Amino acid sequence: MFETIKSLTMEAALELAQAVQSEADSQGFAMNVVVVDRSGLPLVVLRNPKAPDASLEFAERKAYTAANYGWPTAKWQDIVGERPLVMQGLAQNPKVSLIAGGVPVNADDETIGGLGVAGAKAPEDHAVAIAGLEAFLARH
Repeated sequence: MFETIKSLTMEAALELAQAVQSEADSQGFAMNVVVVDRSGLPLVVLRNPKAPDASLEFAERKAYTAANYGWPTAKWQDIVGERPLVMQGLAQNPKVSLIAGGVPVNADDETIGGLGVAGAKAPEDHAVAIAGLEAFLARH
């Protein structure tokens, strides 16, 4: 009748976002960071005032997509790259992003949240997200 569901806590989400923001700072990027729960709803938003305005929305969309699909947004090119109609259809969803920079947060082989990073080029967004997540996980 009831099911226990794992999800990120607000405290863990804040610590993760700070680890990612620290990584962005150390690499010299002005980035926005969004951490969402397992359903894609924002838990923490860290907005760097020096980052491009539109990157805040992109970070949230990347986090949502990673949490809901359970894989990095960088993987979408490989999945739908040869299927333009599928890519176009997914891109029509205002919550989804097919751009690198979103990664799922997993615990015990279960997606418990998502992380979205935006403000630089997609490869840099992805690299910062991965490095920040790895730094966070190394402490837990």
